[in-house]
Amino acid sequence: MLNSSDSNWDHILNISTESVDYSDEDNQNYGYDPTPYIVLERLVELDILKKDDVVVDYGCGKGRICFFINSQVGCRIIGIDHSERLLEIARENLESYGDGADIDFVNSKAEDYVPDGANCLYFFNPFSSHVFQDVLRRIGESYGRNPREILIFFYYSTIEYRLYLPTEPRLKLVESAYFSEDEIDNDTSAKLDVFKFNP
Repeated sequence: MLNSSDSNWDHILNISTESVDYSDEDNQNYGYDPTPYIVLERLVELDILKKDDVVVDYGCGKGRICFFINSQVGCRIIGIDHSERLLEIARENLESYGDGADIDFVNSKAEDYVPDGANCLYFFNPFSSHVFQDVLRRIGESYGRNPREILIFFYYSTIEYRLYLPTEPRLKLVESAYFSEDEIDNDTSAKLDVFKFNP
């Protein structure tokens, strides 16, 4: 169900990101389901993201996170998605959004993308944990070339991820934000976890 704040923010940002889209889903890459704006509002309220950060949104779809974080924090943000069709919609949103000099969209498989320079990485259940392990390897390679603090944001982890993430030695949980069923208009609660990459 669409939260009223979702349509309000889409209107304010002059974009269209509400509709879910599972047409490009397969057993490794999951469909497009936008993060509720209330979660993004809470993320900004945590005061972790800064203007000089470079954020990568893995599985960006239509670009909601990119536009919201750019509008609220002013940092550079890169949206990655394997679906060129969804990225076409994101680029249309970029045109209507207007000031998108610090927003880029890249058509790539997550496991092939090297996030050099990025220090904040966002995931909303975008693909299997098997793919995520390949992504972590790429993050480690990037860290080796450019040592820096890297934060990883994970929203609405599936059972697969809830079992996997606590066992991953390269991730240290530093903060969590919780959301009730009513807050996110869903039949289950959710949380946003912030991890520090521990090479």
